[in-house]
Amino acid sequence: MAIAAVFEFPGEPVEKYRKVFDAGEAIVNQPDRLYHVCYRTDTGFTVIDIWADERSFAAFGETLGPAIQHAGLDARPAVYPVEQVMTRDGTRSS
Repeated sequence: MAIAAVFEFPGEPVEKYRKVFDAGEAIVNQPDRLYHVCYRTDTGFTVIDIWADERSFAAFGETLGPAIQHAGLDARPAVYPVEQVMTRDGTRSS
């Protein structure tokens, strides 16, 4: 079952998000990550990842953890089961 991982970073500059990518291709090349979005908030930024399953997300933690620490962030994601995904053309999947 797909999951959503929500990382909230209140009080943090979005430049720290960009620094996570200094870890290289292992951050970007994740075939089981279905979607990734980062947006600014009034006080910082939030990242939402949609993963094929919780196992894939947990395995990514070995790569992501050190990259986040290197960027000076403390990540404690909330993880939720995905009820449905809808694509641009209106195709829905559960």
